[in-house]
Amino acid sequence: MMGGEKPNIHCPKCGYMWHTRSKLQMVTCPSCNQKIPNTALKSRRNLIKAFAQQKRAIVGLEAAIVLIAFVIIAAAFSFMVINQGLYATERGKVVIQEGLKQASTPLTVDGTPFVRTTPDGKAVDVIIIPVKAFGVKFVAVGRNQTVVMLKIGQKAWANLYLGVLYTGHPNGTEPNPPHYYTDDVTYDPTGRDFDDFVAYTWANESRSGEPRNLYINGTYFVGGNKRSLTTGAVLAIVHSNGDEALDTNERGFLIITLAAGDVAYARSQINLEIRLEKSATLTLEIAVPESMPANSYVPVL
Repeated sequence: MMGGEKPNIHCPKCGYMWHTRSKLQMVTCPSCNQKIPNTALKSRRNLIKAFAQQKRAIVGLEAAIVLIAFVIIAAAFSFMVINQGLYATERGKVVIQEGLKQASTPLTVDGTPFVRTTPDGKAVDVIIIPVKAFGVKFVAVGRNQTVVMLKIGQKAWANLYLGVLYTGHPNGTEPNPPHYYTDDVTYDPTGRDFDDFVAYTWANESRSGEPRNLYINGTYFVGGNKRSLTTGAVLAIVHSNGDEALDTNERGFLIITLAAGDVAYARSQINLEIRLEKSATLTLEIAVPESMPANSYVPVL
């Protein structure tokens, strides 16, 4: 052994072992001076080869890690793209549905409209339009969800809708009670004459005295005299379930009353527009007949 280094070559002839750093194929044995193959060179080459293979393994592992990272990023990006696509599709569906909803109206005329002539037969002071919900489960007809525009001759009203008709009573003796109160129940006109409820009045409190802002049924005549009417519109719902919505199994009567100074005379043109929330306008044109019987309900087309 030389220099304290571990022997890396062995002489097969004399058995001597020593350490060599020679890069020659043949080396001389220090003991017997015989030329022998440099087996240490082969060991170093194997070591270098193994190290190179180890480096390739490390490079391959790094490449695999990078590839996995790219796959994860691609998967996340794909999920984001798919999610955005689904969101865009859903939003497109909502926009289309909203567009169709606003391009059509879920309210339709269900029958023949009527007008009521004044006791002298010279004008019309009540208009009744039968309506129902169409293509939907229900139509919200509250005061804040509905607009009724009216034009008679040179006069026009931007919105005269006063809401759904409720039941109520005078808190005193008519025709001039102190005020009216409501039972907080929607009025059902089933089996009633129109004159029993078309002359609606304002109720400012409930039966228990709580403040209210509703319109209740009122008779056209009070004590044999015609009641003073208000220019406005209410909706009476047949077979109502108690809410301010017109269901598909319900029928409504849009009642438009005209004050003494707003009545429609013979041959007048009445233009009516009913606009619900987020829907198209239902438009009606009514021509007041030239000749009408007094104090009667007259069908108009």
